[in-house]
Amino acid sequence: MDKETIKALLYLNVASILWGGNVFFGSYLKDFLGPWSIMSVRMLIGSFIFLFLLHQAGHLKGVTRLLGWKEVFLIALSGTVAYQATVYFGLRYTTAINVGLINSLAPIAVAFAAAFYLKEKLGRQHWIAAFVSVIGLVFILSKGSMESLYALRFNKGDLFILGSIFIWAVYSIAAKLAMAKVTPLVVTALGILLSTFIVIPLGVYEANYLIKPVINAEVIMAVVFIGIGPTVLSLLFWNKGVMIIGPARASLFLNMVPIYVIVLSSILLDEVLHDYQLIGMVLIIGGSLYANRQKVVSKKD
Repeated sequence: MDKETIKALLYLNVASILWGGNVFFGSYLKDFLGPWSIMSVRMLIGSFIFLFLLHQAGHLKGVTRLLGWKEVFLIALSGTVAYQATVYFGLRYTTAINVGLINSLAPIAVAFAAAFYLKEKLGRQHWIAAFVSVIGLVFILSKGSMESLYALRFNKGDLFILGSIFIWAVYSIAAKLAMAKVTPLVVTALGILLSTFIVIPLGVYEANYLIKPVINAEVIMAVVFIGIGPTVLSLLFWNKGVMIIGPARASLFLNMVPIYVIVLSSILLDEVLHDYQLIGMVLIIGGSLYANRQKVVSKKD
């Protein structure tokens, strides 16, 4: 294995750890801050950093002319506001491990969204992977209980996370179209900047009337980590890895996120990985890996 490939593996694993850290710290902060409060501080920190990065890259002037405001608004509303809100609300009712596992469905959801909207052709492996992954999802949602499945009794936190997967698929398509015009840095930065103006009023209202924040040194460090790590550094590390080994091989590392979530949650949150979660994890991640065996072929080819 050459040095460049090793560097790519390092970059992609660090990005995965940071995304896993978002789930872990999001679960930790639920006892101290409301979802909108977490998002407000996170977006504010991320906005300042991305403004600096845009300035350094020379993209700050005239950046809004590169994309239409409808595109920017869709990216901000889906990928930042709606997706992150459903994740943080879900974390108030379910475990970090479940969040990590259900999020493993994202690559398959994106593949089907691309097939529907971008007219990309799905191979047989995608349908098989979807079937296997749905079985894994059912194991997690029902906690391995047929009684819960028959009665349709599911944890509402898990349903929030399931909803976030569909929102992420919408964001992925919007971002893919936008990145045909500008860099991932510009797309992400504009989304976060606009999202900041949306979530701060909600965060202020929540902090004053719904969930009073409890502030201490640990909470401050956790929020700063979320604002810098999963929001900014993960993107930079991920893009570096993709530049070296390509998006197809890099996408496989998204399956490492739930693994890191499980490790962090088991050690630091004392969460236990149950048998039904293990079965679900094997089925979902196995399905995702199988789906990525071949690149999706466009109908135009």
